[in-house]
Amino acid sequence: MIISMDLCRLLLVDDHPLMRDALANLFRAEPGFEVLGEAADGEEAVARCLELSPDVVLMDIRMPGMDGIEATAQIVRQCPDTKVLALTTFSTLEYVVPALRAGASGYLVKDARHDEIVSAVSLIREDELALSQSVSISLANNVLGDVPVPSVRRGRQRGVLTQVSMSQPPGPHPGAPKLTPREQETLEWIAKGLNNAEIAERMTVSHGSVKSYVSHLCEKLAVRDRVQVLISGIQWGLVHPELDDENALRPR
Repeated sequence: MIISMDLCRLLLVDDHPLMRDALANLFRAEPGFEVLGEAADGEEAVARCLELSPDVVLMDIRMPGMDGIEATAQIVRQCPDTKVLALTTFSTLEYVVPALRAGASGYLVKDARHDEIVSAVSLIREDELALSQSVSISLANNVLGDVPVPSVRRGRQRGVLTQVSMSQPPGPHPGAPKLTPREQETLEWIAKGLNNAEIAERMTVSHGSVKSYVSHLCEKLAVRDRVQVLISGIQWGLVHPELDDENALRPR
């Protein structure tokens, strides 16, 4: 059988067979998706990912043996063209931040609606933002104040960690990367939860230009994708999310 190159190819990872079955049935009923396989723990997920090269992995976080955070880190490192969507029961920063730092391109809680899950997979495949509203609000309200942030070294930024205090005044922190006006505006729109098409419309530029600005932000902030652009932007004091019921960072 000839498979369309436009299909989004999925790997489903969860230690509960019923959850894997539910996700498999969901995506098999949706046009444009192909379920390549399943895994019951992190170690199996990494092996299956290396074998199948999926476009997106739906990853549970708490599993026996290798958990979803370590599996995400290994998949991101070994399969750079594969994106990971964390799909789990927990929305606290204790789980959210390590998953995103490990390289997950999105984070949903399992009470998300079916259409939200499908939308989130499509979004992260296109380098968009995919966070549950509860996760977004948790990140914004805490401003990641108790989470280590990358310090700056000469030349390329490395993973050296410092602490940011919640009492720091508004505005960029010392040593924050210098952004162009267009890059700063793009970051601010990302923090409002807009996708690339919406940002392009508001900035009256092409979709390709927005993707270029996001790429520059990734390079300057030394991160992999727009989810981590947002986290690093918050940590550096470059942006402060404006979240409410109508303008939250969530799949659309």
